[in-house]
Amino acid sequence: GGLLGRLARARALADGGAHVVVRDAGAGRAAASWAAAGLLTPARPQQLPDAVHELAARSLELWEGLGRHHPEVELRRTGLVLLAGDPAWIGWRRARGLPAERIAWRRGDGLAAPALLLPEVAVVRAPRVAPALLAGIPVERRAVTDLEALRRSHDAVVVAAGAWAGPLLAAAGAAVRVAPRRGQMLLFRSGRLPAAILDPRADRLAVPRADGRIVVGTTMEDAGFDATTREADLAALERWARREVPGLGAREDAWAGLRPWTDRALPAIGRADAGVVVAAGHGRNGMLLAPATGELVADLVLGRPPRVDPAPFAPASAAGAPR
Repeated sequence: GGLLGRLARARALADGGAHVVVRDAGAGRAAASWAAAGLLTPARPQQLPDAVHELAARSLELWEGLGRHHPEVELRRTGLVLLAGDPAWIGWRRARGLPAERIAWRRGDGLAAPALLLPEVAVVRAPRVAPALLAGIPVERRAVTDLEALRRSHDAVVVAAGAWAGPLLAAAGAAVRVAPRRGQMLLFRSGRLPAAILDPRADRLAVPRADGRIVVGTTMEDAGFDATTREADLAALERWARREVPGLGAREDAWAGLRPWTDRALPAIGRADAGVVVAAGHGRNGMLLAPATGELVADLVLGRPPRVDPAPFAPASAAGAPR
């Protein structure tokens, strides 16, 4: 969501030969693309439609190329440790032949607990991704207030505004509801974390950075566009992290980002009106799905055969029909 979403679409269009300008109001650390932990795996995959997994698979292929061309994003295959057995999740993986290794996780409090290692999962340094995709693409730091004027002056307009997309989607005639959901995050100076860890029971995660720092999150709150942090919530995150992460150092930073929540089972990607393509409502999976979403948007705008079937993602119009 947010700036990463716009830049992924812009990068794909620019690489396809289009002249691209990005319009960005500048949400800063409130944008999900900056605030994210950087875990490249679907959240609760057993609950997602097959079309999302197809988009995710293509995205992971594209992430490999992005990691090679932009080493500053620190794409690393750390693996993911599930701290609690989620039978539906594990059943979903086993039905698809995906590995899940039983291990004993040595927690921060010294106790050992049974866990599962998902070895293929990769992570990235989220705040560095958007600047890497920006190279050579002009950015106008101002909000879009008149979608119709943009449509008149450009061959195509792509609405990819993350949690802020709601009014633009309505202006484009797309019946897609997008609203912000706040997620609070912490950064710790150090920790002994060879893999990312996820606790599905508590909806908590910790992701190791290449420099040894540890990112910890998160909350899921309907707080409107309030991107402030609350000490009580941060303290709860820290208590969980100190119990689960060995050798956790001092707290260094805290922030909150706004996810683009939607009640759709899939993100909305497709034509909303003449000259307008939308890419919105990626929820928790924006970082994972950004490259393939950008490619699909470029395919639609440039008239190329799409690598991923766009039909399941097509937004409905305000009149109730898919575009």
